[in-house]
Amino acid sequence: MPIITIENAGELTIEQKNQLIRRLTDAVSEITKKPEHYIYVKIVEIPRENFGIGGKSLK
Repeated sequence: MPIITIENAGELTIEQKNQLIRRLTDAVSEITKKPEHYIYVKIVEIPRENFGIGGKSLK
């Protein structure tokens, strides 16, 4: 069973999460030929102060 994990710095809206879940499920189902109910999508929101790039915090 495919498991997709997305990590995002900051918060997403419910609409954005729903769009990600729908589109990722569609793409993985099409490519792997697995039924949608076998595909899990997990969205992890990381507070911006807990994420840094190039030695600097995003907050």
